[in-house]
Amino acid sequence: MGVLDVNHEEAAELLGIDVRTFTRWTPRYEEDGEAGLVDRRLGKASGKRVPTDRAEEVERLYRERYQGFTVKHFHEHLVKDHGFGWATPDSSCICSGRA
Repeated sequence: MGVLDVNHEEAAELLGIDVRTFTRWTPRYEEDGEAGLVDRRLGKASGKRVPTDRAEEVERLYRERYQGFTVKHFHEHLVKDHGFGWATPDSSCICSGRA
């Protein structure tokens, strides 16, 4: 099978990805092959994740003061009233007690 003579825009379109993504992936593929295309975030906790020592506090606040609030509204109060600076908590965590 021969190599196609296409530019980055055409290659990105053929792959169904954004040109910027293709441009970022090209050197990684050339250097490491398919292994260079593996998502590097897999298995890593988000930098915006609620620290474990604050998770219980978030859960307690939801149970005791904000039960029934939407996740967005609850997060607004965490930021405004409790100095919370992390990402919006996952609604499934709040509802199941794993905030």
